[in-house]
Amino acid sequence: MQSEQQYLQNYDPSQFEHPSVTVDILIFTVSDRKLRLLLIRRNEHPYLGKWAIPGGFLRMDESADEAAARRIREEAGVENVHLEQLYTFSAVNRDPRTRVISIAYLATVPAGKLHFLAGAGAEEAALFSIDGITGESVGEQPETLQSRTAESMILTGPDGELVTGSDLAFDHAGIIRTAVQRMRGKLDYTDLAFGFLEDTDSFTLTELRFIHEAILDRSLDIGNFRRTIKREYEASGRIVEQGLEKGCVGRPAMLYSFIRPSGSGTKD
Repeated sequence: MQSEQQYLQNYDPSQFEHPSVTVDILIFTVSDRKLRLLLIRRNEHPYLGKWAIPGGFLRMDESADEAAARRIREEAGVENVHLEQLYTFSAVNRDPRTRVISIAYLATVPAGKLHFLAGAGAEEAALFSIDGITGESVGEQPETLQSRTAESMILTGPDGELVTGSDLAFDHAGIIRTAVQRMRGKLDYTDLAFGFLEDTDSFTLTELRFIHEAILDRSLDIGNFRRTIKREYEASGRIVEQGLEKGCVGRPAMLYSFIRPSGSGTKD
C-alpha cells in the first residue's frame, strides 16, 4: 500500500472540476440618517456598465477572510472595522462566465472613515441609499430571494440616479437583501449598530437611535429606545456616561462611550 506522501505525489487535481471562488463585500454606512451601500459600476464584461457589490477572486495564497480584508482596504480605504461573513452564494448559474461561488461579507463603516475609489474592474464608485426591503429577518433561503427582491428594491445614488434590483449585476439584489435583513435581525442582540458610530468614545443616544432607524427604515419611539438602551447597555456597563455635550445649542445631551467586550475584536 502506498504512503500518503506517495499518494500526494501521484495525485491528479484535474480529475475534479474546480469552481472559481470570489469574495463580495457589502460595505454599509449611515449618513444623513439613511443606510447607504457602496457600489461600483463595472467597466468590463460581464454586466458592463452595471452597478455591483465590490469584490474579487480569491487568490491561491489567501483565506476568504484575508481576501475580504484586502478588498475592503482596496475599495474603501479602511481596516480594523466590523467585518463578518454573511453567506455563501452558490447557485449554479449565478455568473455567466463559469461556475463561481461567492462568499459574501458584511462590513459596517462610519461614513467619515470611507475613502473609496474605483478599483480594478470598476468605472466609478458611489454610495447608494436603499429602499423597498421589507421584513426584519431572513425567513427563507437567501438564494430564493433574487426575483422578488429585484422587483421591489430601489437604490438612489448621490446624484439622484435610481437603480432597481434588476439593474444590478449578477445576483447582487438578493445578496443585498440578505445583508439588510441580517443587520435588522441582529440589532437587538449584538453590538452591530456601534460599528457605524464616528466616535465610540463620545456619542449621544440620539446618534445611536438614528443608526437604528436607518437600518430598520422606520422611526422609533424616543422614550422606548432610551429605556431599552439604558437597560440593555448602560445597566450592564457596555456603555458608560462621559459627561454632558459641550458647546451645543439648546439643552445639552449626555455623552456616552462604548465598552467593547473583551476578546470581541474585529477582523482586519
